Amino acid sequence: MTDTDPAEQERADRRARMEAHINAAVACLDELGDPVEREFAARELADELLPDAGRRVKAVRSDGVRELRYGRGLKLREVAELIDLSIPRVDQLAKGK
Repeated sequence: MTDTDPAEQERADRRARMEAHINAAVACLDELGDPVEREFAARELADELLPDAGRRVKAVRSDGVRELRYGRGLKLREVAELIDLSIPRVDQLAKGK
């Protein structure tokens, strides 16, 4: 029997919770019997809610990188290694891009 890294298990659990929330949102669409209402709801999810969520997630990522850079005083290279991204991508996130 192999031991699972606690951090990896936590990430897997978090991913499963997020996936469950996304699945619940899609299930709401499936519950709509009226195809017109289902299309309106799907459009609202795709055109408004998901893009807004994407912007919020991007802000969370940028905030995290800035916290590592300026709050903990890490160099771009150190942050890149820590979160497994390229140095240019870390720099972009730190700038909110």
